[in-house]
Amino acid sequence: MKRVARALGGLLLLSVLDGCAMLGGNVKVEPVAVGTQKPGNVALYVAVSHRGSGVVGLQKQDFKVYENGVALDNDQIQLTLLPTDTSATRRAAVLVDMSKSLKPSERRSLADALRPFITRLRQREAVSLYAYDGAEKVHLVQEYARDARAEPDEKDTSMDRLLYFSRRDASTSLYSAVVDGSQKLSATLASEGRPIQSGTLIVIALNPDSAGRVDDDKLHDFVNESPHHYFLMTVGTWASDSNVTFLGKNGATRAGSPMTMSAPLNDVANAVDDDYFRNYLVSYCSPGRAGKRDLKLEVITHDAQGKPSVGSYSTEFDATGFGPGCNAQATPHFAIEKPQEPTAIAMNKPVAGRARSAAKLTAKAPAASPTEREKISSTTPAPTPAPKASGAAPIAEPPSGLGYE
Repeated sequence: MKRVARALGGLLLLSVLDGCAMLGGNVKVEPVAVGTQKPGNVALYVAVSHRGSGVVGLQKQDFKVYENGVALDNDQIQLTLLPTDTSATRRAAVLVDMSKSLKPSERRSLADALRPFITRLRQREAVSLYAYDGAEKVHLVQEYARDARAEPDEKDTSMDRLLYFSRRDASTSLYSAVVDGSQKLSATLASEGRPIQSGTLIVIALNPDSAGRVDDDKLHDFVNESPHHYFLMTVGTWASDSNVTFLGKNGATRAGSPMTMSAPLNDVANAVDDDYFRNYLVSYCSPGRAGKRDLKLEVITHDAQGKPSVGSYSTEFDATGFGPGCNAQATPHFAIEKPQEPTAIAMNKPVAGRARSAAKLTAKAPAASPTEREKISSTTPAPTPAPKASGAAPIAEPPSGLGYE
């Protein structure tokens, strides 16, 4: 769930009003972080979506600022769009199920699908690759630094380390792997010290959970309360009889076998890109010099026929102490606020002679053929915990022509 970070600049406070993320013409403008600083800087980090998909490629002329109900001139206030990386840190954790014995041809197909997938991810953010089996904790395979020019490397030995991973436990501990991977992702993001932290957990599951360390209901709550984005790809037909799509609260898809993973993984990469490119960091110099100011940020988008759609976000700030000399290009000062972590899960203790059925899940998903894969779309998580439902949002392909298709 994307959170609103209250940001302090000296004694200046930008407070978020309840119910201020407004919808207009199906355009949704959601605050990620807002902040002010002297001599007159105001910055808003927002996510813009239209009917569930990110709105990409907006320019500064597509944004309009109002203070106390008066439209401000973009040139006069130096309105600009700053790189989001100046204030945000992003990282993806990819969890690959290695609890299943794979044939040599399946191993090659898995590597052929994962190599370009990870390359594409790391063009936007750092990536941690983990393997999991029946053990309680995930096993780190490789850390990949962010590299905008990354290309698939056939000599990369990390794929060999993954494919020939030696199982510590022949069971499958899918649920505890999700918990451990999420906690490791949170710790890594926090260590980087940026005010805005965006984590993505991607699970590639070849088997249902059979270890039984974590109860279904507890994991539902953990995932729903987590600040991270979760994407799931199931491999094989077992998911037709088990409802695990709640693990992909931002999107889920499936592959019939390890031989057909490339296209579904590409759908996941599209959804992660969609989430990345919907974010904008809007900066401007306020003409206010004293007192509380009502602020509205309006976004106007146009469809292929030129028809406009409008969305807005409203808040207020205190301009006391503002004065001349503002430069909208200055790096915003957002206060670091630790994301609220979900309640820790106590692992179930093993009971002799007791086996957990993999089919003991909350609901039954529709049957699908081995070759069927469902596209499901990435959406920004709701600000309140989602109900324990079986379906995840559809993964939609982002618009073409942006250099990442």
